Order: sequence, then C-alpha cells, then structure tokens
Amino acid sequence: MAVRAGDGPPGGRGGAVAAHTALITAVGAPALVFAPGYEEPTPVLALLGCAAALSVAVAAGLTARLSTAGALLCGLLVPLACVTALAAWRPGPVPGAIPGAADALLHSGARILTTTPPAPATVDTLTLPLLATWLAGAASASALRRARPLTALLPPVALLTGAVVLAGPTDRPGHAAVAILAATAAMLLGTMAPAGSGGGPLRRPDTRTVMRTLASAAALAALAALAGPPIMADWSRRPPDPRSAARPPTASQDVVNPLSYLPAWGRRPNERLLRVRADRPVELRWVTLAEFTGQTWLPEAAYRPAGVRLPPPSPVPRRATAHTADITVEDMPGPWLPTTGYPRSVRGLAVAYDPNSGTLVARGGQSAGRRYTVTGEVPDWRPADLADALVPTDPAFQIYRELTPEPSARIRDLAVLVAGRGAPYHQAARLAEYLREHYVLDNRARGGHGYASLASFLVAPGEGRQGAGTADQFASAFAVLARAAGLPSRVVVGFGQGRPDGSGHRWIYTGDAVAWGEIYFKDVGWVPFDVIPGSRTTTGSRAAPEGAVPSARPNSRPSQRPSAGQPAGPSVSEPGYATRDGDRGTRMWTPILVAAGVGLLVSPLLVVPALRRRRTRRRLRRGAPAERILGAWAEALDALRLAGRPVPAAYTVQDVATRYPELEWLAGQVNAAGFGPRPAAGPGDAAAAADLTSTYSRTLRRSQPPLRRLLWWLDPRPLFW
Repeated sequence: MAVRAGDGPPGGRGGAVAAHTALITAVGAPALVFAPGYEEPTPVLALLGCAAALSVAVAAGLTARLSTAGALLCGLLVPLACVTALAAWRPGPVPGAIPGAADALLHSGARILTTTPPAPATVDTLTLPLLATWLAGAASASALRRARPLTALLPPVALLTGAVVLAGPTDRPGHAAVAILAATAAMLLGTMAPAGSGGGPLRRPDTRTVMRTLASAAALAALAALAGPPIMADWSRRPPDPRSAARPPTASQDVVNPLSYLPAWGRRPNERLLRVRADRPVELRWVTLAEFTGQTWLPEAAYRPAGVRLPPPSPVPRRATAHTADITVEDMPGPWLPTTGYPRSVRGLAVAYDPNSGTLVARGGQSAGRRYTVTGEVPDWRPADLADALVPTDPAFQIYRELTPEPSARIRDLAVLVAGRGAPYHQAARLAEYLREHYVLDNRARGGHGYASLASFLVAPGEGRQGAGTADQFASAFAVLARAAGLPSRVVVGFGQGRPDGSGHRWIYTGDAVAWGEIYFKDVGWVPFDVIPGSRTTTGSRAAPEGAVPSARPNSRPSQRPSAGQPAGPSVSEPGYATRDGDRGTRMWTPILVAAGVGLLVSPLLVVPALRRRRTRRRLRRGAPAERILGAWAEALDALRLAGRPVPAAYTVQDVATRYPELEWLAGQVNAAGFGPRPAAGPGDAAAAADLTSTYSRTLRRSQPPLRRLLWWLDPRPLFW
C-alpha cells in the first residue's frame, strides 16, 4: 500500500518509532536547562522528560483520528490532570489540589520570575515549564504527522530559548541541550530527509547526500570554533534576566531603620535578642543598608520568595567556610533574620531573600518568635587578595557612590585628606584606621548618622579634640567618607558572638549589636572593614564579620596619611583608573568582531540563494537531455511546493499533469525520458523543458503575496527536498 502525504513518518512502524523517539528527545532536551534552576533537579528533570514523552505519544495518537486543533484541545486534559495531581503532591501557597492547581495556572509565570533561584519544586513554579513542554511536544508531533520535520523542530527550539531565559542568572549555558537538539535535528532532516519528488514519505538519502551533509556540518563547526570565542569574548553569555523587570512581592515593612536601634541598645546592653546554637562561635549579619538619603540609611529591599537553597553571592568569596547555626529570635524588630555570613540554605521558615545584599526576611510577618536553621559561608579575606584590587567603574555601582544631597566641604576635604593616594584597598584601610585611632565609642552620646550628626562627630586632624560617637555613627561615617573618596560602600548591621549559657547555646544581647562598613572591589566582592575602636579589635576577629580583612597598619606614619599641605591624589572614581591596556585593546577589536559576527549572521541570506541557483543550473543545463528533463520536472515540483501546492507522493506524472494542465507537455517528456525508447529526447526537448519550467516558476512566484515573493529564493527548504 502506497504511503501518502499526511500518513505520518517514514518507513512504516519502525520508521515512525525512530522519528517519534527523536522528537521526544528534542522536546525533552530543554529540561536539562530548566531542572538546574530548582532545588531538586532530578525530580524536575524526570517530570519534564515524562511530559515530553507523554505529549508526543498522546498527540501522535489523537492526530490520527482528529483534526490538529481537536487533538491539541483534547490532549490538554492530560496536563491539566497532571497539574492537579502535582498540586496535591507538591502544594504551593494555596492549599488543596483543585484551588492550588487553579492558582498555579494563573500565577506560575509570575512566581518563577519573583522567586529567588534555585526555586522550590512546587506546583506554582513547575506548572509553566510542564505546560510549555506539553504544548511543544504536541505541536511537534502534529507537524511530524504531516511529514514536516523542519516545522516539527521549531517548538523544541522555542522551548529551549524560553528555558535559557528563565534559567536565571546562574552559569547554565545549556550546551548539552543544544547538542541533543542538533543531533535530533540531524536525524530528522538528514538521515530521514524528504524525497525529492515533493512531499509525503521520508526516505534514507544516498551516500553522497550523507557525505555532503557531514562535510557542511564539519565546516560550520570549524568556523564556529574559530570565530565564536573572539566574537563572544566581549559579550555577556547570559540573556537579559526577566527577573530584573519583575516587581518582587515581598518588601521590607515600614519600621524604624535598624541602624537607629544601635544607640539605644548600647545604653541597655543586657537585653536578650537571640539564642544561637552553632557548630562554632560566629558573628552574624542582620541587615544591609545601601541607600543614603543625607539623613539616614535605608535597607536594600528587592526581597524575593526563596526556597531552602539560596544562590551564592557574585563573585563567590575566596576561602569561604560554611557555618551552620540554629537561631531562635526572642525579641527583634522588623522582618529581618540574622544569618551566618552569606546564607546558602534556610530550613524551618518561609523566607524571602535579596541576593544583592545577602539579607533574609521572614515572609509575611515579624521575625520575633521565629526559629530556623541557617547555613552560610563566611569568607576569610586577606590583605594580599586586595592589595592590587580595583573598584568597578560601570554604572551599575553608581548607586553605591551616590551622596545626595551633596555633603559639606568639611566631609569631602576630610575624605580626600585621610584616604590619600594609592590603591583602593589602602585608601579604605586608612579611613577605617583613622576612625578607630582618633575617636572613642560612647554609648551615651547622642546618636544619629545623617549629615548633621556626622558634621559634629567628625574631627579633622589637628583640631585638638577627640571625637566620640555611637556605633551607628562610626559605620555611617566610614561609608560616607568612602563614597566621598570615590569608593563604592554600604553599611551592615550585625551582632557579635554573644555569651555561652552553659548548655551549648549562646545568647546574643543588645550590647552585642554592631555595625561596620563594606567596600566593593572588582572581581572580589564586598569586603568588610571594622571601624569601631575598642572591644571589636580585641576579640580575636579584628574585622567584622569574622574573617574579614584586618585593617592594614603601614610601617610609618608619613606613608599612612598625607600631611595637611600634601596635595590629594586622584580619586579612584576618575575615568580610566580601573582600565588596563588589555581592556583598551579589547575595545579596539570589538567593532571588528561585531562586524564579523553580523557578517556570519547575514551570510545565509547570500549563501542560500547561491546554492539554490547553482542546483537549478545543474538540473537544467548539465547532463544528458533525459537527465535535464527529469531535473526540470523536479524544479517544477519544488516551485509548486514553495507556492503552497505540494503534490501528494502517490500522484503519478499524469496525475500531476491532470491537476496542473500547464505541465502536460513536460509530463509527456518525463514519461518518454523515463520509459520511452532510447534516445527518447534530444537537446532541443531538454532546452524547451528548461524554458517551460523557468517560466512556470516565475509565474508561480508572481502569484504569491509580497512577503512570500521576497523570501522565495531565501527559503532553504528546497535544498533538503
């Protein structure tokens, strides 16, 4: 029995199984990019793989009995049932199978964009990739059923693109998924290429076709290997993260600035705040404050719901040590949760997280009365890591240099005088040591960390008096002076190690609260500096938090600070300070490499028409007259297919002539060339066949809409027919 167009994939049952297996692999490949974005990648990978297999199988069965639209609509009942079962197995914020499934269908996309990766594997974060995988598989199976392998590959490619975008800002380029998708494409388009007689069954190509395909693939691979790295060297390998445009659903509550609690806590140092059981004594981070208004510091507030696992800071700190602590909050203001260093996992409590600041908040309420277990990484910063480190100059860090409104001339002059010249690390170390050596901590002093308070707190060298202030004033003064000197800075509020209670726990009291400043160094990250004199520098950890950079003490006073008459050195924020010769060379080559990349992208627009015209000339102008007549017939069939009039595979030459009378003479010549006595045709007949085919192709092209006429010679599909 002849196989007709629309009867499905090639080669009977065995060919159908091979084609659908390749299609399942292509649809399941994007799961390799989706899955690492979740806390439990293996179950997610299995779920999406099963969805790919089931969608192709169900769609293949339904399209044999229903129309394409009917098959897609009926098939949707299966993934909807899967979402309902998933809501019962992995519930989201809405309890109940049916209500949870309905909520996930409405809000799955928003939950993915507003959840800190890696996302928890719940119904509200899995519904979107599950449905996308199902729809891609169903659409691909329907296209393959109509013997359109190129169209069948488009849904998996679109699915992989969406997976890369939603994968988040982690290093998951998806090379394995791309390789798998390319391999399945080669199987569908190469080893099972459509027959040249126009539409219908798929067959194995001859050896020459396979060799040409492999040679072309090898040439393209070599070109990509040689030209790809220099072209992409100056480009980000990650797509724009859509999470940056999504508004987080969780924000800090309107409570008093946490920095403002320090003066009152310093006057009442024996009130209990936390109970901590840790594998070793460790200082705690509480809140990071980055925005300075001139009157106070405000916390960073881009908190997104998070699961148990949290993403690492960027860049990853050097020589970090994991510390685990079980924390019980007794009486703390606000939603903020103390952590050990940069938190990596939190158990026992629903939290939201701000990756930029490393700050945790309790979702939906105050932190008082909460108990949780946190594991964080505490860096071991060393001066050798920072001696030659630069500060970033890109606009993204400008918010950490902003001083609005402008500080007084007294503050700017003091910053330039104390920071002096040299590498950014040494400037920051001079500022920290100046505050520790020339000021005293006085918890009875009037607090305040705005410009007005800092103006009375700061003392210029040679004024003959010693400054005194509260912990919040020391941290604020350091950050403001650093910004005035051109260093990106922020303030962090945290707690010391507390006191043991004899039962393996440590109590954190109000007197253990402290604040410190942090400076950002390029390729290193945020580095803390201890700025408070006295007890903080004698506890065994000379910087805050534990393991931070000890403040550098130059060998001689003159090299530490310039004299009053010494001219100030250049600010590290001046353009070009962080620019190296290699960076300038890279920027010189960037236009050339971009132009080369654009040329590679545009080259198919020139290559495809050239290859097609070359093949047409070979069909119509080369070989014996009989071969040229058969080539003219193949050109006519290709033109019909491009015009949207594919010839069913079971049609004979005479059937085609009956349907398209313009080809009746050519059909007779084809029959004579194939079955007539030899020689059946002469050069004149071959030339007439070529002229008829060329005229007929032009007529078909002119009958098409404008866009189709424009793309007629740019369509690469005839090269595979």
